[in-house]
Amino acid sequence: MTEAIDSKPTILVVDDSRLMRVAARKILKNDFDILEAGDGEQAWESLQANTHINLIMSDLSMPHLDGLGLLKRIREASKPEFKALPVIIVTGAEDDDGSKQTALAAGASDFITKPFESVQLLARAKSQAEKQQTQQALQSSEADKQQLEQHSSVDVLTGLANERDIVNHIEEGLSYALRHRTELSLLLVQIEKYKVMFLRRGKQTAEAVLRHMAELLSEGRRREDNVARINLDTFGLLLPSANSIGARRVAEQLLDVIRAHRFDVDGESIPVNANIAVVSPAINAEANAADLLQEAREKLRLAQEAGSNRVQYEIPESIVPAAPPTAVQPPPTQHESGTTPLVASATEVERALQALTGDRRPETEATPLARAVIPLLHAWNRSRNNQYSALLQALETALEDEQSPPLQAPVSS
Repeated sequence: MTEAIDSKPTILVVDDSRLMRVAARKILKNDFDILEAGDGEQAWESLQANTHINLIMSDLSMPHLDGLGLLKRIREASKPEFKALPVIIVTGAEDDDGSKQTALAAGASDFITKPFESVQLLARAKSQAEKQQTQQALQSSEADKQQLEQHSSVDVLTGLANERDIVNHIEEGLSYALRHRTELSLLLVQIEKYKVMFLRRGKQTAEAVLRHMAELLSEGRRREDNVARINLDTFGLLLPSANSIGARRVAEQLLDVIRAHRFDVDGESIPVNANIAVVSPAINAEANAADLLQEAREKLRLAQEAGSNRVQYEIPESIVPAAPPTAVQPPPTQHESGTTPLVASATEVERALQALTGDRRPETEATPLARAVIPLLHAWNRSRNNQYSALLQALETALEDEQSPPLQAPVSS
């Protein structure tokens, strides 16, 4: 059975003097429901039994458990609602400033000195109760919002999918790619220093930037693509059937669009930078959304460490420094499918370089070698202010147009 909630706040008056409790009741009774306790121990028991208390007014000097002891017990309680409960300490004329400072350090919300005036007592009590009720309403609203978002697939601010929804799409995309032997890529786009923007320019401006970003990322997307806001400052783009080359191209284009866009909020242009992580996983039965998102977040971290406006993607093992060659070189790797690999391995690139140095023809075909060095060319291009982007795009297009080797049917066990 649900307990009815009275419209008036509840105040617990704690004083060992019955006369003082009666005086406080006369002043507060029209605006508060009043509970009374004769000392700190009785007040603590009343707090345990009445969860709807909004405010405590406690005398400083009392037997058994005084006002400071009660205040300390409340602030150190395990219940979070006790830590935020307003406590007004009532001090006598004989109490020195040191006692007040001690109570303030222990978490007192306000002070009133005996004998108190009725107008002053009522005003102080109403002010503290209103603050407590406002805080409770905000916490309740935030809890409701979080609960709604947990059970929803939509980000309330941007109207995009949320993290819960895109995780489902990633799992579905991985399953589809495995069944149909296609590819899949994930991009994470993170606004740089969003929290700094929020603090310096305010919530309204920061959220307007998020909505701008949501529109930019959604514009021109394919029907099968998914765009989501996955946390405070980060968006996700799921690109079904996109390989690593195509996904990197999308990321570079998005970064150019973000840099060129004017994020205008109330007539002011807000500077916005972003980093983008690109992940194109190996499609197998072990691939899952959690690992994919973790890998993408790690790449975002690397992009942040590297600087500003970065696209961070998987560096093929072909550009990882090779181990020093041994005296006896192993024989060339034979591909089980009997076809040319899409991307040359590190060993194949190393042998090709050795062959070219010796004025010999490399054993590996040119197309896989070209695909292997594309990431290096992108890094080289960015170091020259993207002067050769058109050339690189033409090269990538030519490589994509090359006839890919046929996919092999899985071998039955």
